[in-house]
Amino acid sequence: MTKKTTFAMIALTVIGAALPVGFAASMVLPDERPPKIDDFAEYGRPMDDHGSAIPYGDLSVFDAVEEFGAAQDVNVPYCDQRAQLVSTLKHDFAEHKKTHVPLEQGRSVELWASEIMGTWTAVYTRSDNVSCVVSSGLGWAAGQSPLALLEAEGILPAG
Repeated sequence: MTKKTTFAMIALTVIGAALPVGFAASMVLPDERPPKIDDFAEYGRPMDDHGSAIPYGDLSVFDAVEEFGAAQDVNVPYCDQRAQLVSTLKHDFAEHKKTHVPLEQGRSVELWASEIMGTWTAVYTRSDNVSCVVSSGLGWAAGQSPLALLEAEGILPAG
């Protein structure tokens, strides 16, 4: 055997031995869930620091938002094209739509939530297909009532 062949055989042996270790180290068991992000509850919800100047139930505030997506100032409620906002909720938070409530003039309110992450997001969609995050929080669990949460947040009237 030549030195090249010997070196190649040793390299293949080392790689072959290392592969199962790499797969085992990265494997997640089926009954394991990612950690919930309850540790971040102390930071509050979006816009809590704005006080009563922007009440959560006043959807007209979101109708007045003229910039959205990357063009938005950080002090403006987060809005973006519906497809982009929905993609972010699905990809970044593993959230899925739990309820859809149609409103007048082609508008709607939805609650998106994730049992995996324990997060929820209330989304208002305007008639021009721009969606805005109205409220969000932690502690979502399977079996909760999305309508009751939207009512508790003051986004929908109790009823």
